[in-house]
Amino acid sequence: MGQQDKLKGQWPPHVWYPPHPDPISSSNVEKGEGSFAYSKPFPKPEHESGGLTERDIAVADIWPLLPAAVGAGAAILLLLMANHKQWNDENENEGFEGYPEPQNTPVGSAVVVIYSIVATAGVSYYVYRVLSSTDGHLLTAFIPTVSAITLLLIYFAVAYDLEYHMVPGSFKGSDFGNDIVSELFTFTYFSITTFATASMGDFSPISNASRILVTLEVLFFIYIFTMGIVFFADP
Repeated sequence: MGQQDKLKGQWPPHVWYPPHPDPISSSNVEKGEGSFAYSKPFPKPEHESGGLTERDIAVADIWPLLPAAVGAGAAILLLLMANHKQWNDENENEGFEGYPEPQNTPVGSAVVVIYSIVATAGVSYYVYRVLSSTDGHLLTAFIPTVSAITLLLIYFAVAYDLEYHMVPGSFKGSDFGNDIVSELFTFTYFSITTFATASMGDFSPISNASRILVTLEVLFFIYIFTMGIVFFADP
């Protein structure tokens, strides 16, 4: 029995074997005759070859936004508690109108101011990281930047409302509302107009704490405006 007869049943023809890793040098292959196998792997698509970019990491790293988000949520809970207390007082005293006079709390105002500085610094840092990691594609940073700015505007609106409850007379205006929904709407309007430096003069800060809060929001606008000039101006 010959060598071919011994190996006849060991190599079935239907089994596919991987091609040789080295390129085949043959006159038939060079001339395009016969069959040959590719020795190089297929290239990966461009969208699969690259990993996470620096911009993706900066957008996903949202820890600088947590102070503003947590502060806004905690302040809304405090306002709901104050609104519930006012509702109970109205039921007990039928002739009562408006909110009860809360005590002057300078410590609470100082806490709101200090926390607002931290929240503003966190959002400012997040916006800087997103804009500085865009690699020239600035439009890709539009949604995360606008979202961060909107979050801080909502935080300032809630902080204004909380300061308005803690210190009566901290803001001057004709009508702030008689419930938490109308008050939040009023101070959201005040926060947006303050950020845009387009205040209509119908509401204005009176106390030192409220003036500091308004100054923080205006400084944040100057920061965003400056960042826009630096990153979006034509070279």
